[in-house]
Amino acid sequence: MQDFTWMGLWSFFSGVGGLVGVGVAFIALQQLKEMKRSIDDAKRWNKLNSAFSYLPKSHEFIEIEKDLNNSFLALIDRNTALSTEDVTTLFNDDHKELRVKLKSYLNLLESFCTAIEMGAVDEDAAREMYRHKFKRHYQELLPYIAHVRTSQNDSGLFSSLETVVSSWDSKKPVPKKY
Repeated sequence: MQDFTWMGLWSFFSGVGGLVGVGVAFIALQQLKEMKRSIDDAKRWNKLNSAFSYLPKSHEFIEIEKDLNNSFLALIDRNTALSTEDVTTLFNDDHKELRVKLKSYLNLLESFCTAIEMGAVDEDAAREMYRHKFKRHYQELLPYIAHVRTSQNDSGLFSSLETVVSSWDSKKPVPKKY
């Protein structure tokens, strides 16, 4: 026998309403998960895009490196670190323009490495594209970097480049600066 009293109807519709509420909540949860995935995909895309577009294009890089390489030190095509004599000669007044170009080049690498540390650039893509170049130039130019750090009494100069190279060399993720 059916109970068609008001209390019976109320109980029936409350039960149905509860089931509908659970269904709507489940659908809303699925939509939230999709929204999060979409936002995560967009963030990943932006980081990847930054990795490919933050530094100058390869032809611009080539121009900067050609200028540095045409110097008396062949700063780009080196296979060894700068010697103490090279650094001393580089700091003669005759080579001020070369020092400005070298500092600009290192600042460019430093700013890219800072972007990696901040999470603005995809580290995996950056590592694949620049690991060899960054490591080689850091090692070869380290005597110059050390001299600049000492002369300016600032051990933090080019520290992001150092951190990225060290992390990549040890096959560890770059510590993030947040």
